[in-house]
Amino acid sequence: MPSFPEPAWFLALGRLMETEGPLFQRLGYAETRFVVRVMPDYPGNGGETLVGIAIDGYRMIDATLVKDLDAFDPDFVICAKRSVWDRMLSEIGESGRPSLRHTLSSLALVGEEMWLESSDQLREDKFYRFNQTLQEILNLASQLPADHH
Repeated sequence: MPSFPEPAWFLALGRLMETEGPLFQRLGYAETRFVVRVMPDYPGNGGETLVGIAIDGYRMIDATLVKDLDAFDPDFVICAKRSVWDRMLSEIGESGRPSLRHTLSSLALVGEEMWLESSDQLREDKFYRFNQTLQEILNLASQLPADHH
């Protein structure tokens, strides 16, 4: 089983997303291309990882390593250090969802530990429009084996 932030890990969430159809249908149709940027906690602690994800309707249709952001053309990039992602995923593994202070929305709103990057404000708005869908996708990590969060 792959682990975060490997593209195959996100694709496993995508397969779980399909089994949770009613949940995602209640949240509404989502159409976005975005990148999850995982940065090292310390210089020299490995490089950053960029994973491009495409959501079309109620399905994740792609997750791939991104070498060129311009070529992938994301609506937005969600950026955080590895420890921030790990904390969120640990809380999801323990209780099925992160604490309110550690959700995508709360962290990005404060902008200290997690932030968004986008060259187009209208495209960045898709993060806020589809935020609950994105969080529920990550919450599905609670269904993955614990050593792969």
